[in-house]
Amino acid sequence: MPTSIRGRIVYTSNQPQRQGHVRGMEHFVMTLNQDGSRSLRSHCVIQDPPMVERDVLLSVDSQFHPRSAIVKIRVGDLQEGSALFHFSGKTITASGHILDGTEYSETRVLSNEPSFFVTHPIQADAWLLAGLGIDVDTPKRYTVENFPTASNDHRGATGPRLEMHKPAIDIYYLGKESITVAAGTFEALHFCYGDPNEDPIGSNAAGAHPRYHVWTSADGHFILLRASVDGYMQTHYELHECHTGETGSV
Repeated sequence: MPTSIRGRIVYTSNQPQRQGHVRGMEHFVMTLNQDGSRSLRSHCVIQDPPMVERDVLLSVDSQFHPRSAIVKIRVGDLQEGSALFHFSGKTITASGHILDGTEYSETRVLSNEPSFFVTHPIQADAWLLAGLGIDVDTPKRYTVENFPTASNDHRGATGPRLEMHKPAIDIYYLGKESITVAAGTFEALHFCYGDPNEDPIGSNAAGAHPRYHVWTSADGHFILLRASVDGYMQTHYELHECHTGETGSV
């Protein structure tokens, strides 16, 4: 029988004048299927103005590579957009309407089958790392380029529509650690988007994301345990609740 994992992630600020101030929340449910495929349902709210509310349904195969996604966002009180994405080998089809109401439908054929698709929930960011196919016993740098995303905005506050993040990013796997967060103590895998030894201010542009540390569970589910973004963003994310049970029971 499929099982589910339900969790809650709290967003806080690391800015000196707002240290520890709650700036958002994310509730997610993972459904784990018997064939190894799984789906993620996330509801996320960034309270910082203009407020961003996001609902995402992301389905992946047993290698955490994307199969399909539905992304709905609302920015402020009036702007709302939604889109449907489908992945088949190197082909991506997408349709929907963006925040300004423009409707679109398109198909793109990539040069390589994508290993991940950026939808912007923090838990989905953890699943991106699963799609790299890492050796958990060997720290290593992975380079990813020209990958699909629903928005190149760092808050995911544009679109949603199919965009390509063309600048390459380096993702460092730093090894295993034991960490304690609000939800408990876990064996974790530590990653860093960007060189962990550098701390650029960055900007809200593709290829200019600040350093982004992420810790996921080491149990194969890649549950987001803790994350922090440095540079101009200065944000912190932490798992506060996590429950596992039969699908529909949590």
